[in-house]
Amino acid sequence: MNFDVATYESVMKELEEYLVTLRDSIDTKIPNALNTAKSLPYVRLAFGLSDLLDEFARVMVEVSTWLLDKLIEILKGALAPYFMYRLSGEWSEVRSTVTSTQSTLDANNLPAVRLWKGAAQQSYFRTATTQSAAAGKLGDIADKTRTTLLVAAGAGLAFYIGMALIVKQFLTALAIDIGLLAAGFTAIGGFADFLKTTGITTAQVTAAVTAIGVIVSNQATALRDLESLAADNGTFPDDAQGKPGWPDSLAGTFADASVEGDGESKWRLN
Repeated sequence: MNFDVATYESVMKELEEYLVTLRDSIDTKIPNALNTAKSLPYVRLAFGLSDLLDEFARVMVEVSTWLLDKLIEILKGALAPYFMYRLSGEWSEVRSTVTSTQSTLDANNLPAVRLWKGAAQQSYFRTATTQSAAAGKLGDIADKTRTTLLVAAGAGLAFYIGMALIVKQFLTALAIDIGLLAAGFTAIGGFADFLKTTGITTAQVTAAVTAIGVIVSNQATALRDLESLAADNGTFPDDAQGKPGWPDSLAGTFADASVEGDGESKWRLN
């Protein structure tokens, strides 16, 4: 999905609120509900019911704590999608700049190449052409980097939206179960598997985490490809020292030319 700042801010706000609700449920609501249930006359009189309620409350706290820990863990990377989105914009600016430079240095757009003749024209054409190609290579790198960042940002946002839906579903059912606990009601069989009463399973959370792991792995591969692309100096001719670098643009490069009608100058201009 495409990254949207407003959606991102809304989801982050929801997850922070869910975090507060989970903590409050674990620390206050579940213990209070259990105490309320144990004060009921029929709970005190019904054989074994108090123990069942203790077990119910224990499992509720255990599962809620597990989800809370998971939520805290995934929120550590909550800023990543936003920063990747912001960085993609900066790389768009880089691409715009270097592609403009590529067009400007296109030999077909340079009047000097059309006017100069002889060695000057050939040297200038050769240098301008390699510079234009090098600028184009930078444009490709910038574009691929921008795309990679946007894909990662969108995937991150999708992941947090999915987690928000899972936690919301859990909290809705948790509120119902806390109400049942306070009234002294239990599920038949001692409700050992509390997750079944919430409508979610650990598999859902694990699947969401696994999915984002696959996305991160794919992005890591894309970044390695970018590193390889950036390390390829094939578009950048050797510099004066014979090392890969930006093409030489010094005036000395064009010193072996002449100017028509001038017996002294080495430049030739028709």
